[in-house]
Amino acid sequence: MISRIKRFPRRYRALLLISLVMLTYLLLGREMFRYIGMWTLIIFLLFPESLSSKIPADKTKDMLGLLARHEDRLRVGMEQVAISMVKKVAIDEYDERYGIISFPYTNKISASYYFPIEQLPAVRAWFKNTIPELEIVR
Repeated sequence: MISRIKRFPRRYRALLLISLVMLTYLLLGREMFRYIGMWTLIIFLLFPESLSSKIPADKTKDMLGLLARHEDRLRVGMEQVAISMVKKVAIDEYDERYGIISFPYTNKISASYYFPIEQLPAVRAWFKNTIPELEIVR
């Protein structure tokens, strides 16, 4: 059901919500505010993506361009951290078009990245060759 709702653009879903609010106000007046729980449920049904606590990842066309090792520091994009702080790196397929890289066992690197699936073997090889002390998990 959620995938069916997501097929409609957010603009149309917002217009539907506004229409429902206006219609309910015309019918019930200020009494409509007594049903705040119902409105909360309607909002979450119309906008299921708002339930997600997942932080969206950044998309990049060149993941290897964002990775660098400088002595004992790992740079990912604009963030740097000591390699000793990072124990594991998660690299896996996100879907049929993208791979994903994240650092779930450290809060020092907050960003996750989507990158073209074709780069997945090269990114794994980069970590194995450049920083072999990090464990690659899926």
